[in-house]
Amino acid sequence: MTSPGELALCLSTLLADPMSAGADEVVSALDAAVAAGCGGVSAWTLHVLAFDPDPAAFREAAASRGLSVDVVEAAVGWSSGAGDAGPDADLTLEVAEGVGAQQVVAVCLDPVLADDAAAARGFGDLCDRAAARGIRVALEFLPWTGVPGLADAWVLVEAAGRSNGGILLDAWHWQRQPGGPCPDLLATLPPSAVHLLQLCDARPEPGDDAMAEAMAERLVPGDGVVDFEGLAAALLGSGATPLLSPEVFSRDGLSAGPEAFAAGVVAACCASWPAP
Repeated sequence: MTSPGELALCLSTLLADPMSAGADEVVSALDAAVAAGCGGVSAWTLHVLAFDPDPAAFREAAASRGLSVDVVEAAVGWSSGAGDAGPDADLTLEVAEGVGAQQVVAVCLDPVLADDAAAARGFGDLCDRAAARGIRVALEFLPWTGVPGLADAWVLVEAAGRSNGGILLDAWHWQRQPGGPCPDLLATLPPSAVHLLQLCDARPEPGDDAMAEAMAERLVPGDGVVDFEGLAAALLGSGATPLLSPEVFSRDGLSAGPEAFAAGVVAACCASWPAP
């Protein structure tokens, strides 16, 4: 069984409104992560800067609580390959460097990719910017975007060919990706391909609005239909050692308060995911 100290809890899941959270709410989320026994956190750039314009202040606040800041989310705008992601990418990477994170997340928000080759170039450019700071980049596939599934993400990562580029596998997105889970494909990926695994669960039937469900109606691991045993067999069987990050966006769950919710999420993640 996984121990809480191995987990980097997604702070955004502990905020009632992640898009408008202030410093006090971010502090409450940090305290909830500590109370749940986590060793680290994953933070949005938005929340780091809401705490203080100087990312080092967030790093110090986390460190004073015994937490590392392992991941910063998320770089966008790179998929056109036209250099549009420059300022956004630089801000994400500056924040990551400031908080001491060695991993950032990249997402594509476009509903379709206009040019796969350009997207691969854009991802490669982002990886190069990150490599200059000693940071890795994990591409997260989102079912409602131009990178909807694992296969699509791997095509871009492989085409970019950067040693610090990889994939973020979110268990909810894994379940909801076009065609559903693909453990056979996952088992064929190199051990270094999946940098980050976000732990959460999904309801048996998808809702009408995928993004709304993803941001408010996830389940804790073990309460839904994700086959964690099969996922672990495919992922760990390949030799992968991803960072584990609970990410359960649940409006109902959070109504109990950040500390109680975090404790339940962490306990469920530890019970559902085997120790390597």
